[in-house]
Amino acid sequence: MSEPKKKRMRLPAGATAAEVMALVGSSTPLEDQSPAMDSAIAETDALAKKRVVAEPADAAEPAEPSLKRARSTEEAAASIAAEASTITSGAKALAKGAVAEPRTPTERRPRAADGLVLVHWNVGGLNALLTGKKSDERKALLVNLVAKERPDVLAISEHKLQQNKVDAAAEALRELLPGYALHWAVCTAKNGYSGLVALVRDGLAPTVEIDTVCADLNEGRTITLGFDEVHAVLAYVPNSGSGLKRLDERIETWEPAMRAHLKALGKGGKPVVLLGDLNVCHLDADIWNGPAKTSKNPGCSPRERAAFGELLADGPYVDCFRELHPEATGCFSFWSTMQGNKPLNRGLRLDYAVASAALAAADAPLALHDCAYLDEYAPNGDHAPSLVALKRAAA
Repeated sequence: MSEPKKKRMRLPAGATAAEVMALVGSSTPLEDQSPAMDSAIAETDALAKKRVVAEPADAAEPAEPSLKRARSTEEAAASIAAEASTITSGAKALAKGAVAEPRTPTERRPRAADGLVLVHWNVGGLNALLTGKKSDERKALLVNLVAKERPDVLAISEHKLQQNKVDAAAEALRELLPGYALHWAVCTAKNGYSGLVALVRDGLAPTVEIDTVCADLNEGRTITLGFDEVHAVLAYVPNSGSGLKRLDERIETWEPAMRAHLKALGKGGKPVVLLGDLNVCHLDADIWNGPAKTSKNPGCSPRERAAFGELLADGPYVDCFRELHPEATGCFSFWSTMQGNKPLNRGLRLDYAVASAALAAADAPLALHDCAYLDEYAPNGDHAPSLVALKRAAA
């Protein structure tokens, strides 16, 4: 059955970053049910100063750590977008009045009073975020993300750190985001590659397994957290690479190992969540220009896409975003910075939350509540943070 023709929006030449972001659209912000925090955030945004924001005590939720806000999300994002290259194919197309790929609005649900919130973000190099170009703005986006979403677990992938650089980065993260314990997976196969760190909120004490899947790769790609009610597997899946040079390894080694790991975790009856950069576009709707032109691109090959379907069937598991928004289009998690594709919303959905099907049941004691891509924190593209929230049933 043919799909109805999509409505396209026309972006004016010379549009500002804020105007482009508003036209392309982003996730509806999560409703923050804390008036005191709303007031504090509004004050800091108005003054554009570093301030301490303390969330008031709440019987249903743990006390929040203090967080420094350098500037508002909108200011930081606009500052980064303002320095985006003007010689990319996307920028040139935009200047000529190109149309942006439409994005289906996806409504956010208010934060559950009791549950678990997990956020993943591939930052493409943690040292660059902390000390590189526009680091003040990028750190502000990270701090604001945590202040707004208050994750119980924050996974940062592709940190690219060597072991001897971890201590300095950990100290910087603790200063930015107090109130979290850090668990590191580091690539030792080669320098400046891969890596994953999990920040777990103080007061939570999950079991921690580092690099369990394909451990002999030594690429620091998984962290498995065991909570009382659920297992969370945080992952940065290998990219098949230019010319699909790692495709056989990905399909024949990584995929079976990941399925086996998830299956083993679920044998005790506890549900599983897999969250991270899974480096695959499962459906045609996850590729801005469809599969015909991208079938030889990493993440878009027929074998990778089929392997993701096999993973879902093996659980069975659900793609959390598609479970909540089955008809959504134009909802991506990655945009090429080299091509300048973010303003035109020419993206891919490479980041996922996958969960045991039992978590999608309405009467589950711990149930899927929300899943979103937070593209307002990625003004120039590359990866956007992804979020999955679970809600405990009322006692």
